[in-house]
Amino acid sequence: MLIMKKVIIVFITIVFSTAVYAESSVWKLDADNGSFYLAGSCHVLRKSDYPLPKEFESAYAAADQVIFETDIEALRSPDIRLLMMSKGMYTGGDTLEKKLSKKAYESLVKFCNDRSMSIDFLQNFKPWMAAMTLLILELGKNGISAADGLDMYFSNKAKKDEKQTGGLEDVYKHAELLSSLGEEFDDTIIESFIREVEKLQAVMKDLIKSWRVGDEAGIDKYLADNMRKEFPTLYKRLITDRNRDWIPHLETLIASGKNTLVIVGVGHLVGEDSVINLLKSRGHKVKKM
Repeated sequence: MLIMKKVIIVFITIVFSTAVYAESSVWKLDADNGSFYLAGSCHVLRKSDYPLPKEFESAYAAADQVIFETDIEALRSPDIRLLMMSKGMYTGGDTLEKKLSKKAYESLVKFCNDRSMSIDFLQNFKPWMAAMTLLILELGKNGISAADGLDMYFSNKAKKDEKQTGGLEDVYKHAELLSSLGEEFDDTIIESFIREVEKLQAVMKDLIKSWRVGDEAGIDKYLADNMRKEFPTLYKRLITDRNRDWIPHLETLIASGKNTLVIVGVGHLVGEDSVINLLKSRGHKVKKM
């Protein structure tokens, strides 16, 4: 059985993927023709995090096309939202109350009661989906949401400016990644989440601060390092495998000669197994803005 430690950090890494450097989370690649940028995203942000560091807007202004992890418009479609929800829901009469231990369920009831919420809306969710849903609600209480995230900001901006957009991976494959969570977490995730949720505000404050200034060591320590140690299989599936899968797509975009901005979760751009290091190992010259 997995020892559930630092669940909040791992979930924030998924929802996202100690400032010391005056840099940014944007990289520029020296291309023979056209401009090519890679920007690390926080998938959830606060309204107060805008305006963005100038490097993000400069990269966007130079780009004719903006590429995300997957097609953002398609990801917002009702069909895909339904598919993603179905991955985390019980069928056949199972419920959280039936699946959780008595202790875990009582902790969850108290958690919901303390927040004037009914536990009923969670009953059909698997434990990991219930924890993810509660995390999103807690983030919202602190003014942090995907609606204000970097991806949504630039997706809306590109649509308004009539810039071409696209994704590095198929939207259905992207949605299928959620099923990976069910394989990794058991019902103890609920108790772990409830124990750790009080750390959420402080953790998010530090993470966003690190992201704004491009503190690679800080980002990697908070995000990727925790997942590597606590959930190596999940880390491989969500981070390293995808990083490697993206390289051929990125090299096609680089060779196209189009001015391009690629936006992916910042956890994919830091650490030993990062997209940045993979590109460098293949002879590409990449520097941080």
